[in-house]
Amino acid sequence: MLALAGAPFLSPSVSAFDYSVSGFIRQEMAYKLNNNENPNITGGNRYNGKDYVSKGALLPSGLVLNSRDDNSTNNDWNVFATKSEIDVSFNFTNNLTGFVKFRGYYQPDVFDDIDDSAFVDGSGGTPNSFRMDNHGNEATYLSISDDDYMLDIPALYFDYAKGPLWVRVGQQQIAWGESLFFRVADLANGLDFRRHVIFDFGAEEYSDERLAAPGIRASYQVDQNWEVEVFAQMFQPTVLPTNASAYGLIQPGFNMDGGYKEGFDRVDDAINGGIRIQGQNLGEDGSWGVQFFAVSRHNPDPIFALHASGVNNAAFPILPDQATGELLDFSSQPFIYEAGGLAGTSSPDEWFHNSGVAGADGLDVVNGLINDFPWIKSFAELGLGMSPDANGDYLTTITGGGPNGINGIDFLELFWQAGLPGLVTPDGGKNALDLALGGSQLSGKMKVRYASENIFGFGVNHIFYAEEGSLLDQLVVRFEASYTPDKKFTYNLRQSFQEHDELLASIVFEKYHRFSNSFPATFFIFEYMYRKESDLLGRHLNGLGGDASHRPGGGEQDRGWHGTVMAFQQPFPGLKWRLDGSILYDFEGGILIQPAVRYKPSGDWTVEAFVNIIDGNNSSSLGIFDWSDDLSVRVTYQF
Repeated sequence: MLALAGAPFLSPSVSAFDYSVSGFIRQEMAYKLNNNENPNITGGNRYNGKDYVSKGALLPSGLVLNSRDDNSTNNDWNVFATKSEIDVSFNFTNNLTGFVKFRGYYQPDVFDDIDDSAFVDGSGGTPNSFRMDNHGNEATYLSISDDDYMLDIPALYFDYAKGPLWVRVGQQQIAWGESLFFRVADLANGLDFRRHVIFDFGAEEYSDERLAAPGIRASYQVDQNWEVEVFAQMFQPTVLPTNASAYGLIQPGFNMDGGYKEGFDRVDDAINGGIRIQGQNLGEDGSWGVQFFAVSRHNPDPIFALHASGVNNAAFPILPDQATGELLDFSSQPFIYEAGGLAGTSSPDEWFHNSGVAGADGLDVVNGLINDFPWIKSFAELGLGMSPDANGDYLTTITGGGPNGINGIDFLELFWQAGLPGLVTPDGGKNALDLALGGSQLSGKMKVRYASENIFGFGVNHIFYAEEGSLLDQLVVRFEASYTPDKKFTYNLRQSFQEHDELLASIVFEKYHRFSNSFPATFFIFEYMYRKESDLLGRHLNGLGGDASHRPGGGEQDRGWHGTVMAFQQPFPGLKWRLDGSILYDFEGGILIQPAVRYKPSGDWTVEAFVNIIDGNNSSSLGIFDWSDDLSVRVTYQF
């Protein structure tokens, strides 16, 4: 198909066909610097090996509601992978060229989600790291993968250029942004987080994470200063780390089986499109540049919601739908009980703790469950005598009192033992519910949706000139802003979503400055970003800051999100050595520090080493990665 698309550009007049091949093979290793495990995987769960004893006022104190097995694990590596890329460039005519990139990535079983002892065969809980169900079992249009490897084609396109016109047709990335870590104008493509999330070299921006898709991109140079660019590209969703993988973001208490596929199938024929008008070398001295852009797209970032599981459990009662009178069994609500208790949420404490880690209001998730699912609504209203307050909420506190005399802990405890009332025992061992249900851990079935949106933005850049050799001479300043009306966000896993007008803005200062005649110039960059409604990961701010006993603070969304990046690069004489450093600071209490060194003894070999030091809390974008300090080493052979 792509070859046929390029055929009309062929011209009989021109130079002979030729091609070139280059590439690299690289070993990438990220060794953990602490003993912490990802809290979103079973083996990193803080509740491993702990009994949960009733804390609510409505069940007798001292009842052991759950005795959780200890499935802790001890991993040494966040990444231990071999990566290879092969680039083939084609020259068909003076006007027509082509390019294809083949990429392979292999990570052996160096990571366990669950300790080996949890499995009879001692196999351990080695995860599926790459398979997704967007395109069959694949994450992208042109990929083949399994549990421990991925082969894909991130680029396959033809370029046609003649005079002021340039056209690219095929599988491609579209990169419009200027910032490290921050994305304001970089709107065309989603990201692939399955390998090292965003913790590779900061200076590489998102070049290895940006997801390509088939499309057409064209630009026209109106005159020497002004250019118009447009694109149309098939929709490709962002790919999150798979469940139970080293950087898994979705906790074991939620089941994504088939959840991505259904959401993608609804929009798999959608086309994203955009236009950008750029002016460069403006002003008397040519020091100004501007851009204006508009993008109409389906947001590649998923909106999550719980949905009916379709799995019945005869231990639970049949209840009537309060609105229709229809009799409903347990399958009409979103939870299943995971057999064996290896995955799932085991207690109210864990529910509220994990909600805080994930950036959600755990109590409002429960209110949403009561409102969205008739079986749970009947359980609350008929079984427990609950009724909503003026805001439609059944629960307003995690502990203490509530509008119905029931708090969040009470409700979840009663829900946990609803199937077998009276059989929970105050001994320290396995309780009757655990034995009868094969593991008293709730797992919620989730699906995703991808919402359409329109984004409008502009940018300005300016080069300052001052006394030659001063810090202000040739300082480049870039400003970008985008506005998305009625942007849709996940709403505490409810069936509905929340809508807010989103504003993003960033300002970037960058400069090359020579401190010594003996050393090449040092590159500096400083960035500041403001986000009105969301954090750096795209989560809405009103879900951040909660924990096992507190709801989210509620003030973050009024202040917006603020962050800064500071970075530098210092090559050494001869260019064999280079020092890098970057710091990402989240004003809500998170920081990423990444010092790095690069050694290039020859044109073929490169050795890079960098450390990721991450600290954060539940109010910050980095809190979910607080566990993942590591030392990364990359050894590359280029050919």
